[in-house]
Amino acid sequence: MKIVSLLKPVLFLYEVFRVIILTVLLILNESDTSFYIKMIFATQGALFPLMALFLCIDTKRYREYLPLLIAGKCIGIVILLTWALLTRQTTKIEIFMGELALIIMDLTALAIILGIKKDIEKPEFTQGVHLATSETEVK
Repeated sequence: MKIVSLLKPVLFLYEVFRVIILTVLLILNESDTSFYIKMIFATQGALFPLMALFLCIDTKRYREYLPLLIAGKCIGIVILLTWALLTRQTTKIEIFMGELALIIMDLTALAIILGIKKDIEKPEFTQGVHLATSETEVK
């Protein structure tokens, strides 16, 4: 429980860092795509830091975000790995190492999210929620 409460801010900071890095990489990309199109791609990732922030603030209230966060992380990992393989980035070691680092960090973030989910599903966590609702019903 104590470790999980310490990992929630770490997850939030990682998600913020990830969005910033991906946005900077999109902006610095020398393609002919307009700046606004690049921002459309970058802003999609902004939901992950927000969900992680809400989990830091009140895990009981926002625990419904966990399945969405897990699904998004899994989809992101699969897409990044598929993109790296299909664009043959694996032949350029220096580029693939950056993508590999992102995949490893995303897998670590997924492990943290699953740890938070497991912690929430403990009986003492859910009993407090049921106890609080049954006390308000009695009054």
